Amino acid sequence: MTGDSGTPPTDEPDEPQLPMRVVLGVYLRALRTAGDIPQKDAAYATRASTAAVSRWERAESPISPRNLETLLDLYHVPRKEKEYLLTHLPPPRYKRGEDTSRGAGGRARYDVWADVSDEATARYLALVRTADTVVEHCMVIPDGLRTRAYRDAVLGTGIGTDSQDAPDPLPSWLRRLAWEKWRQRRTVLLDEAVLARPVGGYGAMSEQLWHLAHLIRTEPGDGSGLTLRVAPTDRVLLVHLFGHPAELTFGGRSLTADWGLLPLYETGSRVALRLREGLREAAEVAYSREESLARIEAAANAMETKILPAPVPHALGPDDRASPGPP
Repeated sequence: MTGDSGTPPTDEPDEPQLPMRVVLGVYLRALRTAGDIPQKDAAYATRASTAAVSRWERAESPISPRNLETLLDLYHVPRKEKEYLLTHLPPPRYKRGEDTSRGAGGRARYDVWADVSDEATARYLALVRTADTVVEHCMVIPDGLRTRAYRDAVLGTGIGTDSQDAPDPLPSWLRRLAWEKWRQRRTVLLDEAVLARPVGGYGAMSEQLWHLAHLIRTEPGDGSGLTLRVAPTDRVLLVHLFGHPAELTFGGRSLTADWGLLPLYETGSRVALRLREGLREAAEVAYSREESLARIEAAANAMETKILPAPVPHALGPDDRASPGPP
């Protein structure tokens, strides 16, 4: 057994864990789960215990570079990706509480991690799909709520560069990763400006908005599953200073994320605290379920009126009617 097998948790339960350790733990669990690899096999490969593997995946204990490399090899992670993660891995003995240096935004040395690797987008999607709770403010309809036409339009035009989606093909491990939406509590605060933006054309946007209306109508109502609300545009909110701000929770550990040109993860700093406050502010001022539904349906109807066929009076007799076009 290696020293990792008996390493106790590095932080108290209420102390923020380093963001890369949280992201890396989710990534390792997602790779193992997608590959249908039991924890005992990961433990055997690293000569550690299954409890140690579990602690690495839950970011309760740091993983050594050697064991990380072993697991990444076991999960068939590309060499370039493996080298990137090993290069940015915080030292196993580093503890935030012992680091007195503070930079901009009250950040200690490893309080923020910008993921710029080839699988950065896939990792972010894995985080969103496996988090216990997700709260996000969106300027573009996010992953999991999109119709195919809207998704294709976003990816084709680049409008969604501030979202978490990526063009196909996604990595095979992510395609195999199940999204257990039934157990996840996800709150999406959709900026009202999105409702008036005909992404993909009026027809595609109308279809997308009716889909959102259906999602609201089928909400369980007990706080579980998806909660979709519209955030008003007539309020200047702190979240507007970010790209795609979100707070994700894994086993009681909270991680803030923002997606601009790349995913940025943060814990423990003043910036992370302000982002969390901004999300709560947006949730407080968001329209109610009924008002959000009414505004989405009104926007869908407005989109539909703009795709009705124009009258064609010429070349038609008094008893003729213009074709309504395709259904």
